[in-house]
Amino acid sequence: MFCFSNTLKHMATKLIIDGGAPLNGTIAIDSSKNALLPIIAATILTRGLTVLKNVPKISDIENLLHILVSLGIRVKWQDGDLYIDTSEIADSRLQTAGEVSPTVAGKIRGSIFVLGAILGRFKTATVPYPGGCAIGSRPIDLHLQGLRDLGVRVVERNGLIVCKKPNRSLLSATCYLDFPSVGATENLILTSVLGKTRTRIYNAAREPEVVDLCNFLNACGAMICGHGTSTITITGVAALHGTTYTAIPDRINTASYLIAAATCGGEVTLTNTVAEHNANLINKLVKAGSNIKIDGDKITITHHTLGLPRYARNDRRTPSLRAVAKQSQISIHTSPYPGFPTDIQSQLAVFLATRRGTSTITENLFENRFKYVPELQKLGSKICVKDKSVIITGVKKLNASSDERLPLALTASDLRGGVALVIAALAAKGTSIIHNAEYIYRGHAAIERDLVALGANIIRVDM
Repeated sequence: MFCFSNTLKHMATKLIIDGGAPLNGTIAIDSSKNALLPIIAATILTRGLTVLKNVPKISDIENLLHILVSLGIRVKWQDGDLYIDTSEIADSRLQTAGEVSPTVAGKIRGSIFVLGAILGRFKTATVPYPGGCAIGSRPIDLHLQGLRDLGVRVVERNGLIVCKKPNRSLLSATCYLDFPSVGATENLILTSVLGKTRTRIYNAAREPEVVDLCNFLNACGAMICGHGTSTITITGVAALHGTTYTAIPDRINTASYLIAAATCGGEVTLTNTVAEHNANLINKLVKAGSNIKIDGDKITITHHTLGLPRYARNDRRTPSLRAVAKQSQISIHTSPYPGFPTDIQSQLAVFLATRRGTSTITENLFENRFKYVPELQKLGSKICVKDKSVIITGVKKLNASSDERLPLALTASDLRGGVALVIAALAAKGTSIIHNAEYIYRGHAAIERDLVALGANIIRVDM
């Protein structure tokens, strides 16, 4: 049976980092948090036992499991795998708003997937509004309008979302999303897989996590096609069964470690990756002077922080790398997949802060994703915010405190911004202490373990 960890309690965490050294070594990437959250919620739709392989014990996942357990679902961890048994699930409990704790639902954005899954199986659902990092306005309007397009009656009252499917099944239903929202696409899929209706979602999100959810549901007996394209078609089925499944590797954590290696220098190999999921970033790092080798599920990055890497200096076949390295202006715009991910713009800003020339990153998805900027300025970076962009002029090096007894204090305000501060502290000469680091563990099971394996001097302190 599932035993709750301290993730459900308020626990402050800080990271103490002595930076300035290169990173070298090999680490394995965990399964994707953003893929696992909707997959775990999707088990509500199944009957029987589902085994999810290689699941990281991060706070977002444990909080979602707390919701499942409160609904009568049996959950246990075993040897890094997650066992979810829905064979004794009680319909009445799933339809009771009080069984989905508003306190826990408010901790994670992923709790919204419970709505689609409960509605899909039991035709009615009442759940609290979700939470998550304060990175800007993330309304669920697209979720609710999509449900209405599918004939669902939606009422919002007293902090709860009350939904009910029509009594008679529609032969077909169509939804046109105004924006290719990942969460809305996944929620509409969860709502539609059971029943007799043929559903088509236009302008659907194309992210790998959406594809992974559909692959999982198809492994459970669903009939979904078109995932990975902008039009997804779902033919409803009578029931879904359990299965054994391994979610995709975490492409955001992969990207973060690639950026860390490029920023600090050294040679790092990442295993259990899908390079294609980070093709956009890899292209930019290669143009910035990184030597990246892809071998199956392995990505090896070599980056020399002083000038160009040796292979670029000595190899006449790589003149483009020399040209880009001298380039004074780099411009990046975040956008839905396969565009540049919003979840790694803060990390890349750290890398650009240590490169020559001026760069601009424009954030097109979340308006409050620049809270890390004042913290980077403490390290000596030349970075400023203008409208919805950050303008970065590279400096030779970042500097923290030279006194271990009085380290430079940095404060994380969200998951991805917190990871960016870790990268900056690793690259900076001196000692930094990152407060509110508990945000980081919403997406990393043990970031300090991974970085120590690469030779970093980093210590986690829980308070």
